[in-house]
Amino acid sequence: MPEKVFRVAQAGFEMSAKLSRENQDVLLEITGGDVPHYGVVTIVSPHQTTRTIALPSRPGHHHQEGVLTERIAKIIAPVLQNNAFIIGGLHVNRITPQQMAATANMAQQLGEQIRDYLSSHPRTKIIEEFS
Repeated sequence: MPEKVFRVAQAGFEMSAKLSRENQDVLLEITGGDVPHYGVVTIVSPHQTTRTIALPSRPGHHHQEGVLTERIAKIIAPVLQNNAFIIGGLHVNRITPQQMAATANMAQQLGEQIRDYLSSHPRTKIIEEFS
């Protein structure tokens, strides 16, 4: 099945979410700004506590996009049929306080779009067989 892309724009930049699925699992790539990248991974599962791993961004610092991926995780968790991986990386060069504040609202909007899409497009579970 093709990927689904969601976009929001505010404060002079865009944030997007690319959704891919395998069986009932979900992969989301949250990127945007001037330098899209992959810096954090948030793991969401109905079987364990949500966790985020932040990779190094530069000496002495780690990526901070976990605040965005975790916001999205909370919104979509109730409608997930199985596991989700949310990978995030958004960098706005010389970000302003207004742009920084806008990111939370943008993540909220993306999360709601994704939640609504997943709710209206459930997947039939493919049964795994083991030896």
